[in-house]
Amino acid sequence: MIISNVFAVVSLITATILGIFGQHLSYFLNDIIDGVNLSTYLTFITFISIALFIVVPILTFISKKVQKEMFVLYFIASVLIGIPVSFWSYFVWAMWMSGG
Repeated sequence: MIISNVFAVVSLITATILGIFGQHLSYFLNDIIDGVNLSTYLTFITFISIALFIVVPILTFISKKVQKEMFVLYFIASVLIGIPVSFWSYFVWAMWMSGG
């Protein structure tokens, strides 16, 4: 049960960091590996962040190793944190794709 809780918390923190700092991480990855386009990095980072916010509540529900109260907490945290972070991440991604 502790491993499931740690996995959920770390995944939500990772999703938040990827969503907020995706553009900076794209520049960093481009400095390390120059052969890939910046928009490709940002696309992967954006959609990994959004996917983590969606997958964490689903996996905690399916695993049934997490108490009901913790599932509700993870679901609420995923919604309250995930929606604004995902909108921001999607906004940045859309601006990059439009060239603006």
